[in-house]
Parts: sequence; structure tokens; C-alpha cells
Amino acid sequence: MISKQFIVDELSELRAMQRVFREAKFCIEADDDEISESPVVASLFRRLMVSLIEAEVITSGESARKSWEAWLSMDDPNRDEWSAALRRARKQSKWEGLTLDEKRAYAKLLLSPFLLSDRMTQLFLESV
Repeated sequence: MISKQFIVDELSELRAMQRVFREAKFCIEADDDEISESPVVASLFRRLMVSLIEAEVITSGESARKSWEAWLSMDDPNRDEWSAALRRARKQSKWEGLTLDEKRAYAKLLLSPFLLSDRMTQLFLESV
């Protein structure tokens, strides 16, 4: 395994990266569908959010954590990210052949880094 470091040391850079990840993963007219369902991209996005939240807490206090946690809670099916993930799941030709657990995992992957309750996961599956 090759280990390399990529250091981002400005809060503005972390914020910019968060916007880039969000745009690439949840854009309405996707040019590269593999981005939205990539476990690597999902992991990087989650790690980025952890770093961004910690940096925001240092500069703005614990209220920043609460604000980001509220944003990361996917509790509104009218959000753009929900719609983009739903559109991608509906285009997935293998959807019907997936088990219920596989569908849940795929939904969570599509919506990562957002957190879904069991109720919202079920709503997503029913909406596909």
C-alpha cells in the first residue's frame, strides 16, 4: 500500500473541498455516475466532514458542530441531495436483484456522508 499525505491547512480550503464533494456526488445532471456510488468517494467525503467540523469547532465553538450535525442529518426528502440519490438509485439496473440489506447499504452509500434514520432509509427504499 502506498501512503501519501495531502494536507489542507486553511478552513476556507476545507469549506471549498466540501462544496466540491457535494457538487460532484449530488449534482442534478451527473456526468460520472460512478462518483456517487463510490465507496472511496463516500469515505473521503466522511473524513473531510470530520476534519471540517473539527476545524469549525475550533474557530466557532460547539455551535458549529450542532449546525453541521443538523445539516448532515438527512431528514427531509425535499433536499437536493435526496433527489439526486433517488434519481441514481432509480437508474440502477441491478436494483431489483438486490436483497433488502443490499438496498439499504446502497442507499446509505448514495447518500453518504449524510446520516439516515431507519425511517428515512425505509422511505428512500419505498421511493425507489
